[in-house]
Amino acid sequence: MGPIVMTGLATFGATVGVGLLLSGTYPTTEPIDRRIPSGRSLAIVMMAFSMGIGTLGVVVGLLASMTDGDVGGTAWILAAGPAAAGAIIGIAIIVRNQPTANAQLVPIAVSFVVGMGVLGAVVAMMALTLADVGTKHPISGPFELLGLVSLASAIGIGLTGARAVRSMNGADEASSRTISSRQIMRGALFQAAGVAASAVAIVIVMLS
Repeated sequence: MGPIVMTGLATFGATVGVGLLLSGTYPTTEPIDRRIPSGRSLAIVMMAFSMGIGTLGVVVGLLASMTDGDVGGTAWILAAGPAAAGAIIGIAIIVRNQPTANAQLVPIAVSFVVGMGVLGAVVAMMALTLADVGTKHPISGPFELLGLVSLASAIGIGLTGARAVRSMNGADEASSRTISSRQIMRGALFQAAGVAASAVAIVIVMLS
C-alpha cells in the first residue's frame, strides 16, 4: 500500500498548493516589459513547481501498479481519497478567492487542480484493476514518510509563494526582482525535497 499512499499524499499537497498560490494573486496586467518580474509570472512558476511534485508522486504509484507489486486490494482508496480531497479543497480555495484573484490565472489553476485529481484517480483505477492480476511481490519502504515530505514540500511552495506574490502588489521593479528571486530560491529548495523523496521512492519500487 505504501507507494499508493505516497501518490495520494503528493497529489493532495500539489492540489492544495496550487489553490493557495492562486489565493495570493491579485487583479493586474503584465508589464509592457515582460523581463520585469510580476506576481502573475511568479505564481505560474510556483504552480509548476508544486505540480511537478504531485506528478512525481503519481509516477511512484504507477510504477508500483505496473511492476507486479502488491499494492493491496483496497489500496486504490489511498490514492483516490486524498487526490479527491485535495482537488475539492483546491477548488474551494480558488472559488473563495476568485473575486480578488488574477482573472487570467483562475482557469490555469482550475485546470492544474482538476488534472492532478484525475491523475490520482487514474493511479487508483490501475491499482484496483491490477490488484488481483498475476503473482505479486511485496513492496515495502518508508513511503508514508516520503509522501509526507512531498505533501509538505508542495504546500510549503503554496504558502510561501502566495505570500511572495501578494507582497509584489504595488512593488517597484527593484523590489519585485528581489522578492521573485528569493521566492524562486525557496521554491527550488522545497521542490528539491519533494523530488528527492520521489526519487528515493522510485528506486525502492524498482528494486523491490
